[in-house]
Amino acid sequence: MTGYVHHLSVDLKAGVRDATLMLMNYLFPIGFFVMIGLFMPTINPGFVDLMIPGMIVFAVMSGTLMTIPATLIDQRDSGILRSYRVNGVPSGSLISIPIVGAVVHMAIVAMILTALSALLYGAPLPVNWAGFALTLLLTALSFATLSVLIGVVAPTSRAGTMLAQLVYLPSVLLGGLMVPEELLPEAVARGASILPATQAMRAFNTLAFAGDSYAAAAWPLLVLAASVVLNLALCYALFAWDPRTSRPRVFALLAVVPFAVAVLFG
Repeated sequence: MTGYVHHLSVDLKAGVRDATLMLMNYLFPIGFFVMIGLFMPTINPGFVDLMIPGMIVFAVMSGTLMTIPATLIDQRDSGILRSYRVNGVPSGSLISIPIVGAVVHMAIVAMILTALSALLYGAPLPVNWAGFALTLLLTALSFATLSVLIGVVAPTSRAGTMLAQLVYLPSVLLGGLMVPEELLPEAVARGASILPATQAMRAFNTLAFAGDSYAAAAWPLLVLAASVVLNLALCYALFAWDPRTSRPRVFALLAVVPFAVAVLFG
């Protein structure tokens, strides 16, 4: 347990000491928030209502998809994972520590963005703080576990970046972060249900900001929770210490199942 805590502490410190991680965890999402807040409310006054959940989801994606896969792939290719294995570090630690670290960093960024949104732009605060915290936790866990899964199955850093971008870019455009989902064509909005960001925004808007019941937000919350469980199971099943170890990577596609169900029945 002491070793795990020490390893987690090192990971948390790296999130602010490493220039690249600091950029993607904090500087980039906060800088993007300040920049877009200068003009987006003028173009789309309704953006203020989406500002807090939209910028939080954007920050979570930046701090997970843009950092975790590359880090894991580099550690595997450079032999760091093999050295961990020789020294008795279990695979569970290598899978869970980036996830826990990401959740901690994303919670800090979420608090900063929430405070700045209200103070600088008058964005409405959540009316259900417990629902806000629950949605933030599930959102961070869903993206963090997916990011670890990408790092586990991607054969190269370039492939990992491409896989992460396949989630990241459509989420920014169609996930409801910048434009309310109601303004999207019905077919596009339904297809966007396959994106974790869309489910996160629905949960935030319904539960945390509209103040509806947990039952009203049950579907997106269940989809996010199911993705966390499935992603973790796939990470453990497909984890490899060495780049030469062969794993049936195609099974990683099962990660889309909860979101595909959301497209069909959501």
